[in-house]
Order: sequence, then C-alpha cells, then structure tokens
Amino acid sequence: MKAVVIGPFDMKRASEAVPRLNLIQVHNETDLFEKSHDADIILQMNLGWIRNGFPALLKASPKLKWFHCSSAGVDPLICQELIDSGVSLTCAKGLTIGPLLAEHAFALMLSLTRGLVEPISTKHWNSQSISAQGAYELGGKTIGLVGFGGTGKELAIRAQSFGMTVIAIRRSPDLKSNFTEWGPDRLFDMLEVADFVVISVPDTPETRHMFNSEAFLKMKDTAILINVGRGKTVETNALLKALSEKQIFGAGLDVIDPEPLPESHPMWEMDNVVITPHIAGNSRERAQRNETVVIGNLKRFYNGLPLQNTVDVNLGY
Repeated sequence: MKAVVIGPFDMKRASEAVPRLNLIQVHNETDLFEKSHDADIILQMNLGWIRNGFPALLKASPKLKWFHCSSAGVDPLICQELIDSGVSLTCAKGLTIGPLLAEHAFALMLSLTRGLVEPISTKHWNSQSISAQGAYELGGKTIGLVGFGGTGKELAIRAQSFGMTVIAIRRSPDLKSNFTEWGPDRLFDMLEVADFVVISVPDTPETRHMFNSEAFLKMKDTAILINVGRGKTVETNALLKALSEKQIFGAGLDVIDPEPLPESHPMWEMDNVVITPHIAGNSRERAQRNETVVIGNLKRFYNGLPLQNTVDVNLGY
C-alpha cells in the first residue's frame, strides 16, 4: 500500500503508526503527479489547491482510493470525475477547524459590540464616541447559527458560556440536541428573532446567495451578521445595501465575494463593518489536530475501517 504526502508531515510518527505502509513525501506538484501513478492514498497536508486541476490529478492516479485535503471547504475539489471515481475524500472539518473559526467569529462579534473598531482605526482617545457609548453585552441575546457542523457546535458552546440563547439551522435537525435546532425551511423565522447571525456553511448550490435582499429584510435592524464560512453564501451588493440603509446594524466578515475585496470597495470605509482577509482558519494548533486525524485515518484505512472527517461528495461537505 502506497501513500504520497505533499506538505509538512511527521513522517516518522506516521511510519511508526502504520509500519508496512510505503510512505513517500514530495515537495512540489510536479513530483506529486509523477509519484501518484500507483498511489492508494494522497495526503495534501499544505493549504491550497492543485494548480493543474484536481481532475488531472485523479486521472494521473488511477489506483487512488483516498485523498485528504487539509482545508475545511472542499468546493474546488467537487467534480464529476471525483463523484464517478469512488475515491474517499476527507478534509480538515469538524473539530480540526471548528474551535478556531468559532473563536474568530466571536472576535468579529465582540469588536462590534464593544466599540473596538473606531479607536483601532482612528488611534484617538475618545471615551465619549458613539461606538464607545453604544457598547453592549452578549448575555441575554439570541445567536442564530447557519450551519451546525463542527464550527456551529463550537460556536454554540461558546455562546452558551456568554449566556446567549442559541438557535441553529441545519439540514437535519436533531430533536434530542441540547440546543434549539431548526431545518432550513425556518431560516427566516430565525432571522426575525436573532441578534447575531453567524454563517459557517460550505459553498454549495443550496447555500450560494442564501443571504440576499429578502433575507436581510427579515433580520432585525439591530442585528449583526458574521461570516466565517464561504463568501458566496452572502450576496455582497445586497449586504452593502442592507448596511447602507440600516436594515441591519453591522457585519463581521472573514470571507467575502470577491476575494480579495477591492481596496476601493465602500465596505472598507464603514464603521459598522469589520473585515479580516480569510484568516479565521489560521493557527498552529489546527495543523497539529489535522495531522493527528490523518495519522488516525491511516491506521483505519490500513485496517479497513471507516475514515473520520469524510466528505459526502454529492452534498459537497
């Protein structure tokens, strides 16, 4: 059994975990294509995408049975060739990335509720500013979570610690959950009552432009939108209009469509908007968790057991 690894990886630890595995590490895409012709496994341990295209890699590795992607979102990999191949796809979703996306979402949220945007941008001491005087607490507020996978659950745990009421929107609600879970058909019901709306869903045909003009009209005019999922979930022009016309109070965005957002875009100048450059997934700890999951999956694969963090290629996550 042969596995090809690209990117940083503890080869010694992996070899000790699965001694009989032929494990080869490459350092560029050319070598990846060359060494994968007889590979059973490809582990992409670095972030980024196959420059020559994932279908081309699938074609170059006809024996491939499992591909691991170290990103949480896998939308660039979903293609008919993958669906037809029967190759198992795993990624860095769930607890690998959930904690840091949840922390970043709260950082965006708190920067708006605690009046941090103005003093950071102006570098001026003004305790009587509108943002300083308008600061408020999270306790007692309602947070609506759009997506209740690994990130959504980590968000819910943190929200509960702040004393917030949690309503989660997910494809298949769990009636035995410790949190209130509603199906997608009740998205607008949630928007009408939520003080904060946090998006962590992947980019799929069902989620693309889920947040449009109609959705923003359903939200409270005091509500804050947070997006740490995928930029295409939100219609950017509709969001700009909602913010400009005060249909909603503010937005914290780690992802946006397009990326990067042009420097001339008016949202950069808005005091009620915080934008970070798609960095919510950054942390040293994430890489360690990702590697631990991969090595555990190498053992499972070798022993014929189901893999963790698998992607349903028909659903896209």
